[in-house]
Amino acid sequence: MDIKFHCDEASNFRRRNSFVRAFTYTEYSIEPHTHDFYEMNFVMGGHGLHQIQSSVFEAKIGDVFVIPPMTCHAYYNTEHLEVYHILIKKDFVRSKHDEAVTMPGFLQLMEIEPFLRQNCSESMFLHLNPAELSEIKADFKFIERNGAFDQEALSSLHHHTTWKILYHLSYLLYKQNYGEKKVTPTKYKQQILDTLEYIHQHFSGKITIDGLADRVYLSRSTFLRSFQEFCACSPIQYLTKYRAKRAMELLENSTMSKTEIAHTCGFYDLSHMEKSIKGMESAS
Repeated sequence: MDIKFHCDEASNFRRRNSFVRAFTYTEYSIEPHTHDFYEMNFVMGGHGLHQIQSSVFEAKIGDVFVIPPMTCHAYYNTEHLEVYHILIKKDFVRSKHDEAVTMPGFLQLMEIEPFLRQNCSESMFLHLNPAELSEIKADFKFIERNGAFDQEALSSLHHHTTWKILYHLSYLLYKQNYGEKKVTPTKYKQQILDTLEYIHQHFSGKITIDGLADRVYLSRSTFLRSFQEFCACSPIQYLTKYRAKRAMELLENSTMSKTEIAHTCGFYDLSHMEKSIKGMESAS
């Protein structure tokens, strides 16, 4: 997908204490673009097609799409599409990351599902039923632009409400993935999701195929086959991509040396890290 334009944090979070923006777009469609903040899209009406990287999904009422920083996406072939947007600064998400990852479903919502949506044909994104959508919608008034509550004067309210929404959505996605009754193409879906969470939490250490397979009580061959079916890549390819992603974030925001970052992210050396980053960028 060819990127048509880029949006940056500076132009979208002008207020001094602004870490989140929330608003509705009606009759929505947009060309392929990227941004350096998190974006959450709630489909409130109409329908259309949502594209993330090279994968395309139908967008319908109740769908929730999380778009991580620097991920190309677009909406097209829309009809009366109404999308509620929540834009969130990267630093806001990072500020409580260690606590957030203990919440069931958080890593799946913010990191794992968006990656799977870019690479897999199976729909893994969160879908809210009418009651769930109504419950989440009740909190929107506390964070939205030009809403009833002043964002600067009541920044603590916006802060806590945003995290409440993130945690609530995380739990709903967790329930959807671990409690759903629909047939999934991947037999060992829950085991693979557990593996992905483990990779995201332990990427800096030594990770082996046998170790991952043993954790979820699958044979090596069954684990590799199921992982490939679910993620459209091997466990090592996934691990390398995730390490490269985290390294790119540290290169942008850390004062650590490149060699320190390479070791922190689990690479053999600086050359290995740079080669992995280059490979991921060329594949985007």
